[in-house]
Amino acid sequence: MFYHFEYALRIELGGERFGADRPIRRFLQAHERANVISQSLFENSSEIFLLLSTYGRKNPDRKRLTPLRLCGMKRNEFKYVGGTPQRDQDHIAEFGADLYRHWDIAEVKDKQSISDILWMGIASELAITPSFRGTLAYLVDVSSGLVLHVYDDRGMDVAAMANEPLKGLFRTYRDWMLEHDSPSNDRYVRRRHLGM
Repeated sequence: MFYHFEYALRIELGGERFGADRPIRRFLQAHERANVISQSLFENSSEIFLLLSTYGRKNPDRKRLTPLRLCGMKRNEFKYVGGTPQRDQDHIAEFGADLYRHWDIAEVKDKQSISDILWMGIASELAITPSFRGTLAYLVDVSSGLVLHVYDDRGMDVAAMANEPLKGLFRTYRDWMLEHDSPSNDRYVRRRHLGM
């Protein structure tokens, strides 16, 4: 997501301090940071949506939404948006069928559920449960044009349709910006009217 928006930040969650030998500490730091960022980002949001993406066959897996009950969300709250073929020739050659990306959306009615959703996304690459396996989650504030996506314990992307919502986030949490993406973030600051 970071590379597809004009205004975006990539934030480090797990950090260098805790590696694979300390998965619990790494996870706790990642979850804490993700919570801090999401609370800062969505503090004044009146409406937040959860957009889920899962990969599968042409017909979506009926159990794809089951993990969301652990976040206080019910299957009947979600609306299936549709599936798009990935045109993956290697997958077609190996399995005789294309891979599809399926999309579901629901309003997050309880902001406390956001922490649970972040937990599931961060835990997906660690030996920590519960977690999303094969599911990508995007938290969206449509009215503010904001999107947050935790891709795993390493980090999260925050994107916006305008630069204003990201100004304070960048200034306050600049130390959490992923190092290998910091040149992009520095360009964001200098070229995208953040006044630095």
